[in-house]
Amino acid sequence: NEMINSIRYDRMSKFREKYRNIGSLLIDDIHFLAGKDRTQEEFFHTFNTLHDSGKQIVVTSDKFPKDIPNLEGRLRSRFEWGLIADIQPPEIETKIAIIEKKMHEIKIELTPAVAHYIASHVESNIRELEGFLIRISAYSSLTNREIDLDLVKEVLKKLVKHNNKEEVSVEEIIKVVAGKMNVKIADIKAHNKNKNLVLARQVSMYLARKLTNFSYPDIGQKIGGRDHSTVIYANNKILKSMESNVNFTKMVQDIEDSIINKT
Repeated sequence: NEMINSIRYDRMSKFREKYRNIGSLLIDDIHFLAGKDRTQEEFFHTFNTLHDSGKQIVVTSDKFPKDIPNLEGRLRSRFEWGLIADIQPPEIETKIAIIEKKMHEIKIELTPAVAHYIASHVESNIRELEGFLIRISAYSSLTNREIDLDLVKEVLKKLVKHNNKEEVSVEEIIKVVAGKMNVKIADIKAHNKNKNLVLARQVSMYLARKLTNFSYPDIGQKIGGRDHSTVIYANNKILKSMESNVNFTKMVQDIEDSIINKT
């Protein structure tokens, strides 16, 4: 988005000055450059400048360089210059360590048995694990109950039972969100920037990311033809709001439960 704005407002010289004079460059989801010729061209020259200056470059992707389609050969070869690390989902011991760290961050107490139970039921990613902890903390606060194994099982039973993500479509998610938040389905997909519509749209994107196997670009395409970065922003925005607003968390959980249970 920053590069697009720089091109639009004729600020590419400032863009290049900023990114070609940094100490290190970290880029997530580099595979999204595939098929974007102008962006690949710009990144190629930025990469060369930083590499020649001995600066560190770290990129992540859901594929190995050789498997990224529509990627220029010169970029592919440069990605293969450095160390390629295949990062697998963490083992249960690592998940428990992450849970313990998150416990201190959000100020909750969990017994080892509870931490182990949560870790053993997180199958996809760390964001889902964080979502579990936020959900448990909110439910404990709302019901004024201590967090024990029974409470955790009660909170997570519907999520744990719902392992087949293919059962839920983005259209179903949008329909339920629209109904629960009193907006029109068409408005969620439209480019209306009304505050309530933007929130409903972001909730839809967050739930689509959580409850389906669709990628960020796929979700953006299905919700009004938006860019993947918009979906990433929406997902992070909802997660952040859920950390600080118990009532909002309960609302999102109610919507999620309705989607999962087809109610």
